[in-house]
Amino acid sequence: MKTPTPDARAAMLARLEAALADAPRPPQRPAAQAAAPAAPPDREALLAAFLANLDAAGVTHDTAMTPEEAAACLGAYLRGREADHAAAWDADVLHDAAGFDVHAALFALDLDVTVPAGERPCPGVAQAQVGITAATAALSATGTVVVTAGPGRPRSASIVPPAHVALVPQSRILPDLAAFLSGLPKTVPLTSAIHAISGVSSTGDIEFVYVRGAHGPVAVHVVVLGWR
Repeated sequence: MKTPTPDARAAMLARLEAALADAPRPPQRPAAQAAAPAAPPDREALLAAFLANLDAAGVTHDTAMTPEEAAACLGAYLRGREADHAAAWDADVLHDAAGFDVHAALFALDLDVTVPAGERPCPGVAQAQVGITAATAALSATGTVVVTAGPGRPRSASIVPPAHVALVPQSRILPDLAAFLSGLPKTVPLTSAIHAISGVSSTGDIEFVYVRGAHGPVAVHVVVLGWR
C-alpha cells in the first residue's frame, strides 16, 4: 500500500472538510459550573449514625465527655468482664491518642498490663482477657473501627484477647471508607497493617453454623472520647 503524498493528503482533508461544511453541529452546552464545596459533615450526626451502626453490629459502647468519664467507662467495662489482665498499646501512644493516662487507669484497677514487644508470640497477650487500643479512625456509615499497627501499636492487642476495647476520639469519626482512604498521606509509607473492625469476629463458613470469635475477639466495646 502506497503512503499518500503530502499533496494527496491535503487534498483528501480538504474534500472531507468541504463535505462536512453543511453537517449539523452538536448543540452548544453551557459552560460547566464549578461545584459548590460540600459542607463539612456534622459532627453530632456522624456520631449518632456511628453509634446506631455499632448497635446493629452488636458492639457495646460508651460516650465520655471528659478523661475522668472515659477512665470510669473503661473501668466499668473491665470490672464487668472480671478482667485481671489486659494487653495494651504502649503507654505514650495511648496517652497521645486518648488524651488521658490509660495505663494509670488500668493500674488503678489493679490489673496486670502486657505491652507486646520483643518476644513473638508474646505469652502475656494470650493470657489477657481484654486488649486495649486507640482507633486511627471510625466509619460512621458502617460502625467500623479502623486500627493501624506500628511502633507502640502491636496488632496482637486487638486480635488475640477475647475482648477488644477501642478508644475512639470523636474527631476521628469519618463518613465512610472512601473518606478514610482519601485522607491517607500520599508521601508516607503505609502502616504494616490496617484492621477495619465491624463487629465481633464471626463466620458461618462451616455448614452454615454461625460461630463467634473465629478469627479474633468475641466481644468489642467502643469508648467514644467526646472531647477529642
